Amino acid sequence: MKNLVLILYFLTILSGCKESSKNELDSNREIKEKISLEYVDEWNQIELTQTDDKYGEWGGDSDIITIYSDGKTLYANYSRFLGSLAPPPPPAENEESKKWFEYKELDFKIDSIKLDKEKIKLVENAIVGLIKQKIQNQSYISHSGIYNSVITRDSSLIIDDFPSGKWITFQELKESIINK
Repeated sequence: MKNLVLILYFLTILSGCKESSKNELDSNREIKEKISLEYVDEWNQIELTQTDDKYGEWGGDSDIITIYSDGKTLYANYSRFLGSLAPPPPPAENEESKKWFEYKELDFKIDSIKLDKEKIKLVENAIVGLIKQKIQNQSYISHSGIYNSVITRDSSLIIDDFPSGKWITFQELKESIINK
């Protein structure tokens, strides 16, 4: 009888461990499936940029996606600036400095697209996709090519890939924003 009690006791302990292990797996799965960009808040934003090689060393058209938050909801702005064969004009005297692509002609702009879980996941995929592309890209000097980047407002994350290739995950994100 004593042996039977010990066996039941150990079986109870083992089944408890198995259940605990299952709960840990479920918890880890929830963490992996949780989709959020906690880093983006009222003070910080992420800017994803792609410039094609339409005009060689002068670059080409630039697509800019800015991810920002009001503290509760994530939003995206999309802008497309047209490239040119001509060099950019010099800054005007006493003019506030601009980002390099703001010297180009603005072709298209969409503001304040509310991001749902699917679009947030596309943002994450675009960032991770560029990281993978960057570390797999052979480093060499070039005067033309596609330029891709991810930069946070506070510059704590900067991923520049030049010369780069097609950033497919960025294109998926761009299409989802344009087609709302």
